[in-house]
Amino acid sequence: MSLQFVIGRSGSGKSYQLYKEIIAKSIQNEDTNYLVIVPEQFTLQTQKDIVSQHPNRGTMNIDILSFKRLAYRIFDEVGGNDKPVLEDTGKSMVLRKIVALKKKELELFNHDVQKQGFIDELKSLISEIYQYSISIPVLEEMKMAMANKPLLHGKLHDIIIIYKAFKEYLDKKYITAEEILDVLCEVIDQSKLIEKSIICLDGFTGFTPAQYKLLTLLIKKAKKVLITITIDKKELEIPDEEYQLFHLSKKTIKKLTDIAEEEDMELDPPLFADESSPVTIPYRYRNSPALAALEANLFRYPSKSFEEEQENISIHTARDIRQEIIFVIQEINKLVREKGYRYQDIAVVTGDIASYGRELRREFEKAGIPCFIDIKREVLSNPFVEMIRSALDIVQNNFDYESVFRYLRCGLANIETADVDILENYVIALGIRGYMKWQNNWTRVYRGQQQGELTRINEIRQAFYDEINPLYEVLSDREKTVKDYTLALYDFGVKMEAAEKLEAFSLTFNEKNQLGAAKEYEQIYGIVMELFDKLAELLGDEVISLKEYIEVLKAGLTEAKVGLIPPGLDQITVGDIERTRLKDIKALFFVGVNDGIIPKSNGNGGILTDMERQVFLDHKIEMAPTIRQAGFTEKFYLYLNMTKPQDRLYITFSKLDGDGKSVRPSYIIETIRKLFPKLKILDEDMEKEDISHILGNNGGMDYLIDGLRKYPYEDTTDLWNELFSYYYSNEENKELIQNLIQAVFYVNKERGLSKQIAKELYGSSLTGSVTRFEQYAACAFAHYISYGLELMERQEYRLAIPDIGNLFHNAIELFSRKMAGSEYNWHTIPDNLREEWGSQCVREAADGYGNSIFGSSKRYQYIVKRVERITKRTLWALCEQIKRGDFEPIGFEVFFSGENELNSLKIDLSENEGIRLLGRIDRLDTYEDEDKLLVKVIDYKSGNTSFDLLSVYYGLQIQLAVYMNAAMELMEREHPGKDIIPAGILYYNIDDPLVVKSSHVEDSILKELKMNGIVNSSGEVIKHMDNSFLSEGEELRPSVKSDVIPVETNKDGYPTKRSSIADRHKLKAVEKYVKDTVYHYGNDILAGKTDIKPYQMGKRSACDYCIYNSICGFDSKLNGYSYRNLASLSAEEVWDKIMKQQKTVKEGVDKDVLDQ
Repeated sequence: MSLQFVIGRSGSGKSYQLYKEIIAKSIQNEDTNYLVIVPEQFTLQTQKDIVSQHPNRGTMNIDILSFKRLAYRIFDEVGGNDKPVLEDTGKSMVLRKIVALKKKELELFNHDVQKQGFIDELKSLISEIYQYSISIPVLEEMKMAMANKPLLHGKLHDIIIIYKAFKEYLDKKYITAEEILDVLCEVIDQSKLIEKSIICLDGFTGFTPAQYKLLTLLIKKAKKVLITITIDKKELEIPDEEYQLFHLSKKTIKKLTDIAEEEDMELDPPLFADESSPVTIPYRYRNSPALAALEANLFRYPSKSFEEEQENISIHTARDIRQEIIFVIQEINKLVREKGYRYQDIAVVTGDIASYGRELRREFEKAGIPCFIDIKREVLSNPFVEMIRSALDIVQNNFDYESVFRYLRCGLANIETADVDILENYVIALGIRGYMKWQNNWTRVYRGQQQGELTRINEIRQAFYDEINPLYEVLSDREKTVKDYTLALYDFGVKMEAAEKLEAFSLTFNEKNQLGAAKEYEQIYGIVMELFDKLAELLGDEVISLKEYIEVLKAGLTEAKVGLIPPGLDQITVGDIERTRLKDIKALFFVGVNDGIIPKSNGNGGILTDMERQVFLDHKIEMAPTIRQAGFTEKFYLYLNMTKPQDRLYITFSKLDGDGKSVRPSYIIETIRKLFPKLKILDEDMEKEDISHILGNNGGMDYLIDGLRKYPYEDTTDLWNELFSYYYSNEENKELIQNLIQAVFYVNKERGLSKQIAKELYGSSLTGSVTRFEQYAACAFAHYISYGLELMERQEYRLAIPDIGNLFHNAIELFSRKMAGSEYNWHTIPDNLREEWGSQCVREAADGYGNSIFGSSKRYQYIVKRVERITKRTLWALCEQIKRGDFEPIGFEVFFSGENELNSLKIDLSENEGIRLLGRIDRLDTYEDEDKLLVKVIDYKSGNTSFDLLSVYYGLQIQLAVYMNAAMELMEREHPGKDIIPAGILYYNIDDPLVVKSSHVEDSILKELKMNGIVNSSGEVIKHMDNSFLSEGEELRPSVKSDVIPVETNKDGYPTKRSSIADRHKLKAVEKYVKDTVYHYGNDILAGKTDIKPYQMGKRSACDYCIYNSICGFDSKLNGYSYRNLASLSAEEVWDKIMKQQKTVKEGVDKDVLDQ
């Protein structure tokens, strides 16, 4: 029948005094009920506090409740609520459905429903409307008043539609959690329990309108209501202002006082918690004057600074979050080991529990520190939830790769991990997608795969298909009710024995002392089953598509959380500055005190902006605090947290955020330093560590390994030396430490293979393309991995650069064959026919491509169109180049090998060992007269390849020279008695260049497509290759720059230095030099040479695009690893070296001698 406030500052003993008085009176008055109402998250702690204070170590006639638990206690007594409560999970699912149904009526939100987080924001707004008792008529009035604010008007229009539909949907079926107190208010007058009770409220910073309404009825009905209020007694005399530290407390006192006066209720004089104490310092800080000074002056105006030296409050900065937490761990270990603290005496709070919670859990586990993170875990990443979602996506997305392997790797599928790997390799390589593909046996193999492997792959495929197909058949057949979908998922979970598997996981986590994970896996099946029940109850008979069902289910799963209770007693509590309630702690670590965390960044503000919320306030409609109000409220929470510890307050902030960007400390740092002028910011780093404080489960080992890694380059610290001695003297760790030392001081030594092993690996005859020997020249180890061990990258069903190059080659080959079988040649084919055939050949090549990839997507089909355009330009250019000279193509894609007895491609290494080269010349051109035959080799490149004589010298670009050797020998066989002369080795880069607009566009394009390579310097040969150089005499035509070959002449008719030419003897010398080079490489390979010695030439190296780096571990900074540096030489120097090495090549030597 009366109301009384219990008033006191933080730490004054309000709660202690209140509980002491309740316990005493409860013992005296056994017929009276004492109801202690606290915030939901505070009930367990309050129960522990009262039990520990009670002389009988029990609560007897004292009940500790939250508002929600009070409601259910009264409902049990008098009835009044027979409807189930719709929690946040159910709300999200219903709202997702309503927004979809009302989409056409919405003005602004119709496009937002698919946005990440929109349903969550909408749910929060609807909950807020319920919580602050804002009716639909009030919203309608606001909408009418906002006619001049179109954006807010549109939002209110949509909110009203959704809110009405939500209420109609729930009508007579459910109530929301926010409505429980309204229902309680309707029946509380019937309660005998309340009549006989004294009610105490503790731990609240304020109340919502619905709670005030309930409090009014409680004060009327109960014997007495006591409410603790945190406020300095002196502040009661100062008029209330919004910015004041105790504004919330003053607001609460005023509101309840007004209610008492309006309702003519008795208001007893307040009890002041610290009045009974003879000293002015609150009891909590009896041994800490500095913390008492902090409580008395923080956010007070005016404030008084504390001028003395003190050790109770300290400020620390660290490089980043991890270093911040490492410091916290070190200090915790000091407090426990040296000061005799228990873990339960210590707490950690932060303004960013999401970021810091993860790091704290990980580092505390490593350090062996027990902790409870006061945050509910989301379930979306749990394997059981992932199994359900991925199974649905398999059906929805028609067995796409991502959905299938999300399911197979969720941890609950019945396929072994090794089998999933095999299956995944196959699916990626061949682009398997679609139900029909998974239903039937697979028959194709990818490059490097054996036909016999298909049997095992099909067994795995069938096992997966049999597992998922029953669900697919149920869900894929037309739209169904929500109940049908849900029942199908339930049956699937039972068939998969999900409950049993999750229980096994939970037991494993328990054995590993990972109690948080164990609790999560223990609860998750029940949480999902409860969600299924809600789906069936709320939306059971609704007929929807599978896509809609997936979205509704996701909305529910997003809201579902795993609530964890503290698994033990002696542990550190880690919490949020607003939600977490702490009791009786000696030391508090306040971490992450950076700008953007304290104060919180504004974020997106939700559906209603801060300015729009202010408009509501201007119209006397109370809602959740604006950003400005929240800023003032945050100060009150900071005050409550920072004044919690009895002995020590540690404040920490970092210099860098998670992205490595600099971050500033919070304003609170300077606020505290002004109160404590002698307080310095201590910069923490690893050098200050004390070894006894980093030895946890493996924290010390991490530090040891980090030091070992730096050991060769930096001096060690005394700390590290002590740590090393500690571990090395422990027999259990000795072998591990020795292995680590060997790894740190590992020096790469060239071992190679024995000749016998090399022979077993490669065989006696090295058969392969020229590319193989170019790779050996680049790096012997890469050759060994590729051709010896035959390791290869995972084959992927995607378009790669080589695929496009192959398409160009195939199309040009098809065109050449078509030309050869027609009445036309490269000189006479009409332009329109060349264009038509070019398009046909590209399409034919794409359709016939081995893995059918070019038709597998719209993007790849577009690429084919682009290839078609470039190919037509290429065919035009090739025709023009041929027309401008006397050479004629006589072969396309000319295959050759040492097996067909070409001596130039057979290189004997010993009596039983040799090399057999093979390859394919893209185009072979010749010019023939009575005495001689000129030979030109052309290689098409889809990239931007340039001929480099220096690379030829170092064996990195020998393909064209080998091709010329083969072509020369082929021509000698076909034309015996004729002088076979090498005319040139050239690259043609396939392209469709853009040129500056000019009157001679085609000439400009032809210049861009000019071939590059090396050309015989003979004037006669050059004239036959490009008739532009024809003149009346033997000399070349002066001042000509060829559009076809890399030759130009000066005013006297001589080739300039920019021309890429060589006389016949030099060309012969190159051919012989390349053959000798391959000979030496072959000997080295069969001798077992596998040196990790990649070449480096200028800025280029063999490692630039190497796929084997993770295997060889090459690092030029480590001992034993170094590049094989290739000197940069001029063309003249290269020719000089080649000619010196080929002394047998000289003018007039019989060609038979040259060929030996």
